Amino acid sequence: MENENNKKKDDAKAKIVLFVIGVLVGSIISTTTFFVYAKMSESNNAASSSQQMPGGEFQRGMSGGRNGQGGTPPEMPNDNNAAQDNS
Repeated sequence: MENENNKKKDDAKAKIVLFVIGVLVGSIISTTTFFVYAKMSESNNAASSSQQMPGGEFQRGMSGGRNGQGGTPPEMPNDNNAAQDNS
């Protein structure tokens, strides 16, 4: 009887130890993944900053470039403006 109780306690201890080892291995894997992601993100930020013009403006897209429009679309031709005013 006493031998069976010791065996159950040993089984419980083994399961707890296995759980703790699993948690530690999982935390190591997630920490390593986070550091790899941070390093890759850092290198991508350096690559995107090299696409900027000397004045700090992006080369592509409507970012309020040198003409000062601020990303607004050009005005519509007169025919379309007249059609919108009548409605």
